Amino acid sequence: MDILDYSSIPEGGRSDWLSNAVHSVVYLKESYHNDRIILYASLPCFFIHAVLVKAEKLNPVDQKDLARAHLDSASQWTIEHATGGGQPDRIYLAGPLSSPGCRTLVDAEQLVFRRRLEGVSSKGTYTEIDQKLEQALDLHYLEERGTYGRIDGRGDIEDVIQLHDFPKGKNGYGGHLVTVKAESLSEYMAVTDTALAIKFDFTRVDHDKFVGWECAQRDEYSAPDLFYRNGVIAGNCSFVNGWMVVRPAFTKDELIARRNAQSDRSNRRHAEFKIQDFRQNRLCVSSCSPDATTNYFEAKEGLPFELSPAFFRVDVLSKYKAYKDKYQIDARSIRCRSAWELRSYDINEAGQVHTYLIDLSHLPYEEQLYWQSFNEWPKAPISKRSYENDFKGEWTTEVDPLLELKGRISQLDAEELEWWSPRGDGLLLTVHYPSNENPSDWADEIMRLDQVVVEGFRTKPLKAIAGNLGATIEPSWGSLKIIEACLVGGGFSAEDAKEVISPLQTLHGLRSELKAHSAGKDRINSERDAIRTFKTYRAHYEDLAGCCDESLRTIVEFLTGHGAGKRKQKPVGV
Repeated sequence: MDILDYSSIPEGGRSDWLSNAVHSVVYLKESYHNDRIILYASLPCFFIHAVLVKAEKLNPVDQKDLARAHLDSASQWTIEHATGGGQPDRIYLAGPLSSPGCRTLVDAEQLVFRRRLEGVSSKGTYTEIDQKLEQALDLHYLEERGTYGRIDGRGDIEDVIQLHDFPKGKNGYGGHLVTVKAESLSEYMAVTDTALAIKFDFTRVDHDKFVGWECAQRDEYSAPDLFYRNGVIAGNCSFVNGWMVVRPAFTKDELIARRNAQSDRSNRRHAEFKIQDFRQNRLCVSSCSPDATTNYFEAKEGLPFELSPAFFRVDVLSKYKAYKDKYQIDARSIRCRSAWELRSYDINEAGQVHTYLIDLSHLPYEEQLYWQSFNEWPKAPISKRSYENDFKGEWTTEVDPLLELKGRISQLDAEELEWWSPRGDGLLLTVHYPSNENPSDWADEIMRLDQVVVEGFRTKPLKAIAGNLGATIEPSWGSLKIIEACLVGGGFSAEDAKEVISPLQTLHGLRSELKAHSAGKDRINSERDAIRTFKTYRAHYEDLAGCCDESLRTIVEFLTGHGAGKRKQKPVGV
């Protein structure tokens, strides 16, 4: 059953539900065997507040002492000033559980804080989580998800602590619920030698008919880690309130053994790949496991080198290019948030992605299987750049037009020029070469290239520069037409100015033709022209990026030479 079934009077079985608050204790006990457990619940008829207590204070549980305790989620750390009593004034830091009404909970660790900034209604009452727990589990508040999460081993967001706010129902009451992954909390408890002390109060009443508890039939229950008082007026109302203790699911020694097993690479699974075994001058299938490869220093007999390349269809990159928030693709590496990294890859002349067995071995097994599904025999050797960088240990002699263009844009961003709108590293990281044969991928990359190059020009400052150069411009002109006028005004011939601007106009025009992925005649003609002239979309894109880089270099030199300088800084305090 859902927690809401224990917090609202059902349409049917009304009197039976009102008489059985003790059923909520059964739910409570079962819920702490689930993968998510409750830290805090404030709902009609249902209240739970859990805190962490040093395990030594709960061995055994002093039930009489704990029964006197009081918890308040609004308690927080405060600076106290004590005066009088014949003692000197004192000022000190008081914790939220410095005076809980019992010995057991003194200086226990409160996990959930309900806070409110008085007088600011827009802020409302909100939930905070204990910073010690939050940081130890490497959690971060994700407002859009209403959770405290972290990155798991696959690079996905793991919601460890979830916050739920329930709207007001017919009775005018809403509610709040905070749950945590049981395994994560057990890990924290094992490390800190603590256990969870859970205060609960389940009171089922119909306020329109409630007459008080004087006639209630009362009882008590006591077990080593669970005790409560309860009362019932048959068919009318019932209550249960008490404490339950939950201890970590594993010991500190078991946690150490688990961590050791996770870090032991001998326990990891490894996929097999078709590779070029250049050590033995053959094509073969080999596991990427370190035990199945060797290196130049060990040179174990019969094993391929760990730097043996494996080759893949270029579509293997599609997943990483499509999910830009999760994956970062650099010129020669791929990162998945803080989870994993493919340290080296490149694309050869045949358009195949290639990487080395050693780099594949560092990927999670599920990711290895993904790469394995695109694996194929080599159609050409590894790229010249990879050979020069990785085997000869030299700077590559190959010029990468896109890398050059991105570097130039990064430099423009840093100079804070009036006529340039900084594109930012985040946008630059989304721009990559397209695959050889995928027109949709090509169209996407054309759009992104236009965003980082053409959209960077600021029209208003460029108009001012054109005016200073005596150029005549039309109000409707875009940035490229204005730059062309600036070039002519600064001494370029009309033909030379058109030649400088032409690659950028081609790029911008292509984006207009290709955007929205329409199947119109212009798009089809553009795709055919690119293949007819350059044979592959990547080759076309590479040529266009190089031409745009040269155009941008000329424009920057021209504008800088004609006094188009940095953005004016606002005076301090303005």
